[in-house]
Amino acid sequence: MHVAEQWRSESVVASGGSAAPYDYGPTVLAEAGRYRAWWCSQLPGIGPDGDDVLHAESDDLRGDFATAGGASAVPVFNGRPGGFDAMHTCDPSVLKTGDRYYLYYTGAAGDHAHGNAIGVASGPDGLAWRREAAGEPIVTPSAAVRRSNDYGAGQPSALYLDGWFYLMFTDTTAAGAGWNGAGQFVQRARDPAFTDRVQALTQSGFEPVGPDPRIRGRSVVDAFSADWMWVDALQAFAIAHQTAEGTTITFWDRGFTRHPYEPVVLPGPWQEGPGLVRAADGHAPVSEVDSRGTVPIELLRATTANPAPTGIRSTGVGVSEVDELDD
Repeated sequence: MHVAEQWRSESVVASGGSAAPYDYGPTVLAEAGRYRAWWCSQLPGIGPDGDDVLHAESDDLRGDFATAGGASAVPVFNGRPGGFDAMHTCDPSVLKTGDRYYLYYTGAAGDHAHGNAIGVASGPDGLAWRREAAGEPIVTPSAAVRRSNDYGAGQPSALYLDGWFYLMFTDTTAAGAGWNGAGQFVQRARDPAFTDRVQALTQSGFEPVGPDPRIRGRSVVDAFSADWMWVDALQAFAIAHQTAEGTTITFWDRGFTRHPYEPVVLPGPWQEGPGLVRAADGHAPVSEVDSRGTVPIELLRATTANPAPTGIRSTGVGVSEVDELDD
């Protein structure tokens, strides 16, 4: 692939306001000519003293995101007393199938080692949410390897493809994670709560998930807090993850057997994982190829530390000459 054009917003586009100590980990849906964003923040007086999920919208990816009432953002999801996610709800990933939205998120009951796990909630409008799976986590740390990074499991990214719900996530205790806990693992299921025919990506392809957590032996990218989408025009998964150069987009074919295209880099400052602009089902938006044969890739990402990650700005790149790599 070759970069045809690139742009970055001149200012911060999404924020919880002056009271928010951080804003990061966005997920973005392009719907009906508007962009909807959910991200991790913390607002005083909202739920438990921990991470909250905020929401705002914009009709211009380079303009200000706000609520219908004119506020910079509104909290839509936070901790539930007594739950695995009693203190923190963060790293949202939102998709929509049928008439229902699904929110995948990192939850934790407190600030303790290996306390993170992944939950899912659903709702009719992306604002009001009900916890699924009886409020229990759908992914927990595998505990296959104990490392100095005691984060656990979290940072999910979900999409829907060919009747399967796909979930990519971090597990610092997985057998396939790196020395520092980095790595992205993939599971899929026929239902959004991951109870029906759950499979994990292994070195031999997708295999049923059983009681042995060591099945998480294969990582698709060496990273934390990644996001992904399926690009129909390329027939490939596109994974956005942070590297020294900026945000790198790594491509995998449908069966995760090869990289069909060279990686693409969106340079620029970053502090936390990116959120790709996606259609409701987690695919690239319908207009992924313009009349010039250019495929646009657009995202939001935190760009500064103050001291925690904040300053969500938008950036995009057009790539052309998307011939597949030779086998």
